[in-house]
Amino acid sequence: MLRVFFGLFLLGSCAVLAVAGFRGGKTTQPPLQVFPDMDHQPKYQPQHPSPFFADGRGGQKWVEGTVPFGYTTPGRYLQAAARNAAYGSGFTNLPDYLHTGRIGDVYGDGIPVEVTAVLLDRGQERFNIHCSVCHGATGMGNGVVQNVANWATIANLQDERIRTMPDGQLYNTITNGKNTMGAYGPNIAVEDRWAIVAYLRALQRSQRGSLADLSPAQQQQLQPAK
Repeated sequence: MLRVFFGLFLLGSCAVLAVAGFRGGKTTQPPLQVFPDMDHQPKYQPQHPSPFFADGRGGQKWVEGTVPFGYTTPGRYLQAAARNAAYGSGFTNLPDYLHTGRIGDVYGDGIPVEVTAVLLDRGQERFNIHCSVCHGATGMGNGVVQNVANWATIANLQDERIRTMPDGQLYNTITNGKNTMGAYGPNIAVEDRWAIVAYLRALQRSQRGSLADLSPAQQQQLQPAK
């Protein structure tokens, strides 16, 4: 029994010494990786060699006169078609209401950009792209994700709590996220976030219209249901 123990102990010691003894050693062979974890992928990286190109470099200079998609000439990232290059994008260090939705320590109310038909159209487009998948086309919390996952954290945007929420708080929620909703600040430009807030207010108003909201002339134009 002792012979078996000492034999295994000797083999184990030799294995440890064999592995530890090569630490700091140099070899031209690739390292032995038991779990490579996709460390080596068939892709080209800057400052790496590549036999595909004539000069043997993986990183190539872009064609003269072109700009990478989603970037300005200096390289500053902007949302495509955001129309708000002056505001920048993502999280900013500007403390004003436009960029934070706050006035001091409280949420402000009101849309700090001009609300036009163009802005509402833009807000509808951005809402349908980013928001409707969870909140639904009418904002009632019945989007595709809710139908599949049945998450209790997806808010009904037509709820009285959301309807009475300050505009700045809605903007801040879009920017920083809440509960299972991730932050959309890095993905949705500043003006587009306010466009979404403006469209959401119009969407909430559309779901609570009544006959009294119409003028007498407009009421006369309505035809009774058949």
